[in-house]
Amino acid sequence: MTIAITGATGNTGGRIAQQLIEAGANVTVLVRDPEKLHPFIRQNASVRQGSLENTQFVMEATQDVEALYWVVPYNFGAVDFRAYQHHVGSVAAAAIGANQIPYVVNLSSNGAHLPHGMGPISGLYHVEQQLNAISQNIVHLRPGFFMENYLMQLDSIRTANSVFLPISGDRRLAMIATQDIATVAAELLLQRNWSGCSVLGLHGPTDLSFDEAAAILSQELGRSIVHVSIASEQFCDSLLQMGASESVATDYVEMWQGLSNPKYSPAEPRTSQTTTPTTFAQFVQEQLLPQLSQLISA
Repeated sequence: MTIAITGATGNTGGRIAQQLIEAGANVTVLVRDPEKLHPFIRQNASVRQGSLENTQFVMEATQDVEALYWVVPYNFGAVDFRAYQHHVGSVAAAAIGANQIPYVVNLSSNGAHLPHGMGPISGLYHVEQQLNAISQNIVHLRPGFFMENYLMQLDSIRTANSVFLPISGDRRLAMIATQDIATVAAELLLQRNWSGCSVLGLHGPTDLSFDEAAAILSQELGRSIVHVSIASEQFCDSLLQMGASESVATDYVEMWQGLSNPKYSPAEPRTSQTTTPTTFAQFVQEQLLPQLSQLISA
């Protein structure tokens, strides 16, 4: 039995691959750049090099697999980001159908029940529909706001003691560590005791406001960190300066506006099953602080 993993150089796919290998599964990873793989994965998995935009590659790499973990990769340079998401979804659907892959776990997002108004998250709604149309058994994971998004704020935390995001500090969202998403996905891929098309919300241990997250950062870092709500135009300009296309920048502005809407909430209620263990304080201690210290000493 072989399990195929996409995104194995990313936050979730790499952890999933490692957990599956440690559990004794035969793992195939689909990657664009094998050199970016963790050495443990590179040594213990079957590595297939290619692009998830290439239908022939994905179909060949997923032959005879019993389960597939699928994620639409980031593509900040996409001229039309929504078209890119749709294409990658169609590649997955083609491979699942051609190879009759019986079990699929797809990384989606809180908010993917909304076909419009949520930027790239609404793009994932359409990917879900593409995969539902062809899959025998599929679970769409809909996690909340990645705690790892704070790693993109390391430089502003270091230089300005601030987090700059286009959202109000009192806005509360479910925040989750990607290691917890990986644990859930690995368990689903190993057990395969589920059937049909379903969604599973993942909410972290609690909803946090961005001001509360800043207070936790302050406590863990030993200095005052503040959340600064910036205008959408400023956020858009920052993305463009980072190399994002206009389509990507516009889509992510729409996502933040959707998340900021007081009427927005995940479609999936928080339950004991959807509540994951890693707290934001743990994330800061285990992930953010070591990277910040490395940045300061560089």
